[in-house]
Amino acid sequence: MFGDSLKSGPQKIYFLLVPGFSLFGLTSMLAPLRHANRTSNETLYEWYLLSEHGGMISSSDEIEIHCNSSISAVDKCNMLVICSGTQPHTVLTPGILAFIRKQSQYGADIGCQDTGAYIAAAAGILDGYRVTTHWENYASTVENYPKVDFVQELLVIDRKRFSCPGALSGLDMMLHLISSQHNNELATSVADELVYTQQRSHTDPQRRSLQIRLNSRNANLIEAVQLMERNIEEPLLISDLVEHLGISSRELERLFKQHLQQTPKAFYRQLRLEKARWMLQQTHDSITAISTACGFASLSHFTRSYQQLFSKKPSQER
Repeated sequence: MFGDSLKSGPQKIYFLLVPGFSLFGLTSMLAPLRHANRTSNETLYEWYLLSEHGGMISSSDEIEIHCNSSISAVDKCNMLVICSGTQPHTVLTPGILAFIRKQSQYGADIGCQDTGAYIAAAAGILDGYRVTTHWENYASTVENYPKVDFVQELLVIDRKRFSCPGALSGLDMMLHLISSQHNNELATSVADELVYTQQRSHTDPQRRSLQIRLNSRNANLIEAVQLMERNIEEPLLISDLVEHLGISSRELERLFKQHLQQTPKAFYRQLRLEKARWMLQQTHDSITAISTACGFASLSHFTRSYQQLFSKKPSQER
């Protein structure tokens, strides 16, 4: 299981990269391993970069890196980490899925970084497991794979499966591995080398609090935005919001103008359109279905509003 100490030799970790993987997410996992070797003056970890065909592969930053080998050249991985990016549904191939299933059958510890859980779930190796994925992809992933127990946490370890939601959480994950396999002193030294001073709990939230995101402690403003975020498909009327909050429409307008430089109606519409943009980029749902899911009564109104905010038509997101 992830974190178990090895009897001998270095821990070999294979990172399976798919097109559009997060380069930041990958390096946040590799840097702690390199520093663990450097600090201990031993080869505690060895890592190998794999892709379906080997050679160069492009990240979400459009930066290409060279992989050690193709998946066809690798027989068995003791530990495999699937590294994905913002659109995992577009990179599913029979070869990738077959390779993941083969490693599962061999008994490998299989990790999912960023949206890697979407790919692992598509391979059928996560049913009945508790895993995490990036918050932006959470809703669509849950909908597509109901047999998997998805949660929004920073690190989840369930038997021979482990997962983190990407970006800096990969650093947390590898520090946990180093601490578990060796000792906390080494993990602390690695964190110091990386100028990483904040130890985070596995169950910490993936996103900053709404108070921080809004840069406001006003309870009425925070509750109003929470209500908006919870009611995207069937938007509330502004009159419903003020009735729930127990304040006047004038006071709500004043709060939004003062803290967010928008009217409540404009802010609410932007929330719904941002959700629509994410769905257009991350799902195969029809534009009409997305329009309805984001609370627009007509497709024409949705299209006009979308083009006004993003300067492009919804169809141009695909």
